[in-house]
Amino acid sequence: MLLAIDTATYRASVALHDGVTLRGECTWEAVNRHTVTLASRITELLQASDSTPEALSGVAVCIGPGSYTGVRIGIAVAKGLAMTRSLPLVGIPTLDILAAGQPPDPRPLYALFSAGRQRVGYACYRWQETAWEAETEIAVVTWEELAQRITEPTLIVGELTPEGLGCLSALGERVVIPAAAWHLRRAGFLADLGWKRLRANDPSDPHQIIPLYLH
Repeated sequence: MLLAIDTATYRASVALHDGVTLRGECTWEAVNRHTVTLASRITELLQASDSTPEALSGVAVCIGPGSYTGVRIGIAVAKGLAMTRSLPLVGIPTLDILAAGQPPDPRPLYALFSAGRQRVGYACYRWQETAWEAETEIAVVTWEELAQRITEPTLIVGELTPEGLGCLSALGERVVIPAAAWHLRRAGFLADLGWKRLRANDPSDPHQIIPLYLH
């Protein structure tokens, strides 16, 4: 059983995956209460799935970028579980998780997270045969700067603010914004990515996993 933990932004998510089936998942608006809510949500998820910490065989965690405190909390809990129980640990970047939840499409995909101070973090992905692959490094820009970089019909998913939606909507047919459910970053997809890495015998060194921050 693999436990996936994502506390990178104001929405947090946890999931349990047995390698075949997603046994349970919980996503909620943690805002600034990651420390208060995370442990209880993991406990509730284990109980609802009729499982225990002793049944875990691996942990996957979102390493950021995102909220300075949020990212650190998730990594700390994941490391604690992995190191005390000698479990393999996998670290996955925030936008890779979001992109993994999107269906195939020939258009470029811009995955977003809110970076605060009226800024947005993004990376551009392209569908390559079986998965979305990052085409750019992660960058933090203003919403106006992001809009200027979109020059062809593009899918936009992630944390949209009213200001951001206004800037992007002005681009007309160059921007395609899916229904709200597609914008939610879910730990179930983090769990899928975690299992893929474990099956490839490619876990992370817990001592080497550090928060990924952008300035």
